[in-house]
Amino acid sequence: MMNLLPSLARHLTGVVLACGMASAFVPAAPAQAQGQARPTRIVVPFAVGGASDTYTRLVAQKVTEQTGKTIVVENRTGAGGRIAFDYVAKSAPDGATIGLIDATYAMLPGLFPVLPWDIFSDLIPVVMIAQTPFILLVRADGPFRTFDDLIAYARANPGKLNYGSAGVGSVNHIVTERFRSDAKVDITHIPYKGMSEASVALLSGSVDLIIAASPTALTQIQGGKVRPLIVTTPTRSPVLPDIPTAAEAGIPTFVVTNWFGFAVPKGTPGDAIRVLHDDVMRAVAAKDVKDKLLSQGAEVLDLSTPQFGEFVHRETDLWTNVTRSSGIKID
Repeated sequence: MMNLLPSLARHLTGVVLACGMASAFVPAAPAQAQGQARPTRIVVPFAVGGASDTYTRLVAQKVTEQTGKTIVVENRTGAGGRIAFDYVAKSAPDGATIGLIDATYAMLPGLFPVLPWDIFSDLIPVVMIAQTPFILLVRADGPFRTFDDLIAYARANPGKLNYGSAGVGSVNHIVTERFRSDAKVDITHIPYKGMSEASVALLSGSVDLIIAASPTALTQIQGGKVRPLIVTTPTRSPVLPDIPTAAEAGIPTFVVTNWFGFAVPKGTPGDAIRVLHDDVMRAVAAKDVKDKLLSQGAEVLDLSTPQFGEFVHRETDLWTNVTRSSGIKID
């Protein structure tokens, strides 16, 4: 199975960089959607080529193919996503500006008690694109062949194992702190400047484990140098059917996902919200899109707009509690 993120990013669109911002037109179908006065913008808080960006472009291109609408994908990076989230929250609520939100969005209130927008009211979660598992990885040539091996050693040797992350307050850091608490193990955090560095540290033996999002983890697993021990979704991943869930491995509370969806500014008309939800659900139901997502371990959930809003609210409460109970702070 191939890692699709780089190839998808190249296939979906050409990219123009200007003024520290990346944007790209998703080509319109021959017949422009009737009544569309101007392009729809989808603002992605992270760089071109990452999972958030690639999934957004994949869905945007399919919506264009199916409806003829012109969609511009714009990357506004910086401040851990806060720049883009704030920009979308303060954009005109006319249905023309959409923001990509993900698990990072739900973690912000725990890291930053004061945000320039209200996370529960200024952005309306509309539709989930997909969710993916996190995967606990150890070295393939290391001493831990099973999850039981790892847990038994960690509990017998408190403080001796360490884990790498993409930095203090990163998604991987916060998720692994949830794991540490739920598994009742004492493991030490070693932050790096990104998951690439943390992955290198795992392979060199500088850290004993990492918990990575599935697009990153699958690439490493395919290389044969790391061993997956558990996945964090409620059920086993279709791309790793032999790997148990955390619940199956004895930690029933450790059920977390990396998720991706679209939100719009408060006050966006109900008709525009319904059209966005329906367009995205139709796009992710297409076989080619579903297959590409599945190859990355991403699964599509059919949630209504109210259900997705409730999901985001629960996620925000969850990660705020994890962050505060773990004492994670960003200076």
